[in-house]
Amino acid sequence: MLFRATLLFWAYDTLKIVMIYDTLLSYGVNPWIFLVLDLVTFPPYILGFRHLFSVLLGKPQGFGTLFKCGVIAFVSSTAPYLYIAWAGHQSFPKFVWIILFLIMIFPFINLIKKIHIAKKDLAGYDPLN
Repeated sequence: MLFRATLLFWAYDTLKIVMIYDTLLSYGVNPWIFLVLDLVTFPPYILGFRHLFSVLLGKPQGFGTLFKCGVIAFVSSTAPYLYIAWAGHQSFPKFVWIILFLIMIFPFINLIKKIHIAKKDLAGYDPLN
């Protein structure tokens, strides 16, 4: 399943780069570096999120495992966009910074919300703990 998902994502990502190739170049971003970063970071991203989502299914996870998987998922999902921010930082208008910020932070806000909602369904849940 992971292999098929990775191949599908890689095909989508390659098509995406072909479509925005000129735009990335105009901002000083090397599209090939972005593509390689995006392709290489996808499998660790999926593996990290798989462990995080297991919490939503009620499977117990130790804090160390959750922290490690959270860091892997965060770094994997943000690395390509951090490269864009670093490479094109001198030529970006403000709206690009806002979009990059939302791309990097929105999935984690959503995940925290889902974990909080899932924990509410557990008996004895105290939101202050």
